[in-house]
Amino acid sequence: MTVFPELVELSADGLKVTFDGGNADPSKDVLYIAPEGVEGWYDMPDDKTTMTERGQGDGSHDIPVADIMYSARVVTLHFIVGAHDRQGVVRLLTQIRRVCAHRKVKFLLRDAGYACYVTGRAILKSSGRYGDDGWLEDNTLTVTCERPEILSDSTLRFQLHPASAGDNGLRYGDGKLGLQYPLTYGKAATDARNVGTIRNDGTSRAYPVFTVSGSFSYVSLMFPGTTLSLVYSQPVGATPLVLDCRSRTATMGGLDVSRNLRSRGFPTVPAGGSLSVNLQSAGSGWVTVTSHNTYM
Repeated sequence: MTVFPELVELSADGLKVTFDGGNADPSKDVLYIAPEGVEGWYDMPDDKTTMTERGQGDGSHDIPVADIMYSARVVTLHFIVGAHDRQGVVRLLTQIRRVCAHRKVKFLLRDAGYACYVTGRAILKSSGRYGDDGWLEDNTLTVTCERPEILSDSTLRFQLHPASAGDNGLRYGDGKLGLQYPLTYGKAATDARNVGTIRNDGTSRAYPVFTVSGSFSYVSLMFPGTTLSLVYSQPVGATPLVLDCRSRTATMGGLDVSRNLRSRGFPTVPAGGSLSVNLQSAGSGWVTVTSHNTYM
């Protein structure tokens, strides 16, 4: 049984290179995870919380939980090039450089049943030796991640639809002389497509993303059990509206339209907890909710 992670996968813009944990076909040229493994993956990033010393008395002033912050995450992969000749060594190193150069990369690690990833800027450092028979050790790949959270590769995704298409309420018939039977209270009384629950089984708060598609005259998202809400006061049409809870922005076609937010209650999903969301605006579109189990 291997003591290494199953694999590391580095990808960007449709390009991909894999570092194997020891189960690869030895008849092929392979990149192997070295015995030094992956640094910075199971560590927590450095604490960057600012403390203010007490003018009188011992210690510093108390820090609210919301003010506890971490620095960027740096992940370092130690790897070995296992090729059959010098040409194979150069080819594999060139593949890594092609994925890394001038790109944001996705660094995915599979280990003990977990598949999680970070994104950031990657730097390759090779030992510079020529290697014996295509075997080149002492190589590192370092990924600097502005966002320190590690995200599950499995995405929680569901859609919210308006509870009503505008046909709510009691009907009184064409002559308006009395109630029309059988009674109907519209779709809102029986349709729960406008509510959903976001779950986070990770160790750190998760930041969901809400993508609004289709036609809405305005968008209102409420989060029961909290005092938070997101209200976008302008129409949404052909271009989807993206509400990102980490950047706390609203964008359309890559342009920032946050100025149209009438309520800016961007929620987070607590570690090991859940968040309810309720679409309260009418329209003919839908809201796609995405989130990941998040680890620090």
